[in-house]
Amino acid sequence: MSAIVNNGRLLHYEALGYGPPVLFLHSWLGSWRVWMPTMEAISDRYRAIAIDFWGFGESAGYAGPISIDGYVEQVLGFVEALSMQAPHLVGHGLGGVVALRAASVAPERFDRIIISGTPIVGALLRRSIQPQGLARLLSRDPVSALWKRLVQEAAAGDAAFDDVLADIEATGPRTLEAIVEAINTVDLRAVLARITHPLLAIYGARDRMLGMEHATFFNRATHPERQVVTFDRSGHFPFLDQPAQFNRALLDFLGNQTVAPKQMWKRRVRRREFF
Repeated sequence: MSAIVNNGRLLHYEALGYGPPVLFLHSWLGSWRVWMPTMEAISDRYRAIAIDFWGFGESAGYAGPISIDGYVEQVLGFVEALSMQAPHLVGHGLGGVVALRAASVAPERFDRIIISGTPIVGALLRRSIQPQGLARLLSRDPVSALWKRLVQEAAAGDAAFDDVLADIEATGPRTLEAIVEAINTVDLRAVLARITHPLLAIYGARDRMLGMEHATFFNRATHPERQVVTFDRSGHFPFLDQPAQFNRALLDFLGNQTVAPKQMWKRRVRRREFF
């Protein structure tokens, strides 16, 4: 376990490998552990680093009202504390929102941006995770039971999701509820208009939490270094649902290459992993 004290609180992180830094940011479901398979896959070429947001995993609880801006400050403080030289950012869900906001407010601090399963307009979230839907569901189940049920349905018995389910149980209900409320107010369209970093957005066609509308907000006509990829067999966790394809796309993009189309992946990953 590695940790620093940031703003008087313990901030937990883990790191693997050597090379240019890649900073992984988890979603509102899970902790740094969801990124472990991806970190291992790139650690022979990059220094893979993942943090726990305040209130998640082994980091200290959130002090004061939970906000996206607070998590952006946490990331900026962490990068400064470790004297990291323009890391690439990889974010999932909440982590993707934080990555985009951080790159917007401090563009010189980051290099390439990769987001996965990230809501661009909170109002477009699936009805079940909008405030009114949550209120209805939470009247029957604790918040952790609700999220566990959604993830179990997405996992379909896949052991790769075990850490996600364990982390949901360990996360306080106040944190989960506050994060969902914050995500539902997000509108990143103006942020996307300001960002000039090379950007890769990955979405799962079977995502039950995000509709594919979120993938339509990336204007490649005005930002040619942006790429949007949809994984046909993935839900909300493309890096767990189709890890070989996700890792290939990630390495291609970090290596300043155009992400290969689907027919190229058929030749680059083992056949049993692709289908």
